[in-house]
Amino acid sequence: MKHKYSVFITVLFCVFIFGFGIVLLASPSRDFSEQENRFLAQFKAPTLDTLRSGEFMEDFEDYVTDQFPLRDGWIQLKALAERALGKQENNKVYFGTDGQTLFAQYTIPTQEDLAQRVGFVNKLADNVDVPVYFALIPDKSWAWATLLPANAPNVDDGSAIENAQAMCGDNVTYIDLRTILTEESSAFYRTDHHWTTMGAQLAFQRLMSEMGLARPMETEDLLGLSYQGLPYTQVSDSFYGTTWSSSGAGWIKPDSICTVIPEGGTQGHVTVTGYPEGTPVESSLYHPEKLEVKDKYAYFLGGNQPLCVIQNPDAEGGKLLVVRDSYCDSLAPFLAEAFQEVHLFDLRYNNMSLKQYVADNEIDQVLVLYSGSNFNTDRNLFKLGQ
Repeated sequence: MKHKYSVFITVLFCVFIFGFGIVLLASPSRDFSEQENRFLAQFKAPTLDTLRSGEFMEDFEDYVTDQFPLRDGWIQLKALAERALGKQENNKVYFGTDGQTLFAQYTIPTQEDLAQRVGFVNKLADNVDVPVYFALIPDKSWAWATLLPANAPNVDDGSAIENAQAMCGDNVTYIDLRTILTEESSAFYRTDHHWTTMGAQLAFQRLMSEMGLARPMETEDLLGLSYQGLPYTQVSDSFYGTTWSSSGAGWIKPDSICTVIPEGGTQGHVTVTGYPEGTPVESSLYHPEKLEVKDKYAYFLGGNQPLCVIQNPDAEGGKLLVVRDSYCDSLAPFLAEAFQEVHLFDLRYNNMSLKQYVADNEIDQVLVLYSGSNFNTDRNLFKLGQ
């Protein structure tokens, strides 16, 4: 009996190992994972140099991990197993204590690294002759800290933003968003790292107040889900963000996506020019077709692009340049209400000189707006000083 059992286990093991290996080799490689919203590693043929350096094996390991058969199902199975064992984390994502909120791990930079990054903002301010504002968006793990598992490491404790504010030069005006993105507000998606339309509206009110374009508004004034008397409109109730995709937490309920500013703005005169491939194309504040795909956050402005210019001749403000990350996509409709021109500049895809861009486009004000997490890790911030 023992012999038969041993043979069975050996055969099962061989089928599992070699069977999945054969399927891996026979199946076409996937370029992109819609589930995880990222490009997947591809097979790279070995060379003498990569074999010697060990680079080939590292690349091959990434390839096998990304292209493993039924990868998405295995991620969810692992998450269920971790949860059953009482663990509160899977694939660098924490399970919130409410059972429905997910937190991506947060990277706290060293003092030296942070000083260098803020130094690029200071250099931008020194290079231009217009006001420069700087704001960092706190991580969800800071705003909703009470929902974190006990003693969770790698979370936002607020120190990076406090230190960044202290490092700003005389030509930079820092705007603190922490006091308005609080636990009482629905400022973040439960399944994604981005802020919600509510979070963007809260930040907009604070930004405009500090930039002298609107009266201050307390959080309580905005929790009625409206904007200047306009109600919020739900456009999707099935949004699963990138944090959910990494976590494998299949038991989490989807988020809803809402809007409040109508297409064209409240006055109906807003026009949008996108630069998805570097050349201008007619665009819009919202892209309903994106609600049919996994990355539904791309509903706002259509997703990542090097440059996007929004014009509203009825606005009171002048020309604003925003050096930003993807959080600004859902903020853009609000900014269009306040400025005649809003230039959204993404350093990840744009190599133009900011100093020259400010001069050529007669920019009146500059806002550097990043999530704290992206600011701590973005390798393109050096372009701020160009």
